[in-house]
Amino acid sequence: MKLYVYDHCPFCVRSRMIFGLKDVACEVITLPNDDEETPTHLIGKKMLPVLVTESNEAIGESLDIVKYIDETFGSSVLTVTDNPAIEAWMEEATKLIYPLAIPRWASSDFEEFHQDAARQYFINKKEAVFGPFTRLLEQTETMVSEINAKLEALELLFSQQDRDTGHFSLTDIRLFPLLRSLSIVKGIHWPLRVDAWRREMAVKSRVNLNDNIAV
Repeated sequence: MKLYVYDHCPFCVRSRMIFGLKDVACEVITLPNDDEETPTHLIGKKMLPVLVTESNEAIGESLDIVKYIDETFGSSVLTVTDNPAIEAWMEEATKLIYPLAIPRWASSDFEEFHQDAARQYFINKKEAVFGPFTRLLEQTETMVSEINAKLEALELLFSQQDRDTGHFSLTDIRLFPLLRSLSIVKGIHWPLRVDAWRREMAVKSRVNLNDNIAV
């Protein structure tokens, strides 16, 4: 199997996680961010992740990839019910996480940005949606303060639930990529339970955090 991804992309992280959680082998291929031809050839549009299965079928939605791997290889590990409170938390937190992470992704040494044209492609696309990166970066102090407060709220939600370390939910699959995205931002205060969980999930899913390149 081949999994086409961008390293920074939280949706790609979702698809990468299930391979680590289930110990399923897969060739992970990082495409240049401006490569429109490869994904369009595979699924008809410029979007990643894309999984090409052993039967040469192309699957192009992150959670469809997660479901396919979980149901096809061995016993399911996604047996825990979704957490509505954390799902609601994510919906709100995303409004801060992406404006913080995106301009930092653009200046970082991810493989998909090794070519100048690929990096500029990303910048042009994202600035068209989020506005100039310089303006976003100027708002860092305010946004970091706000997301730190939200992380304290997430800590409280974590304290109210029992964690089954051997099984997971789709909430986990959605949450870890967001926290991984936030890990590229300096000044984040990680509450104890949240910090322990994100580090544990990084190990289990075999997807690195970005603390060491935070800006």
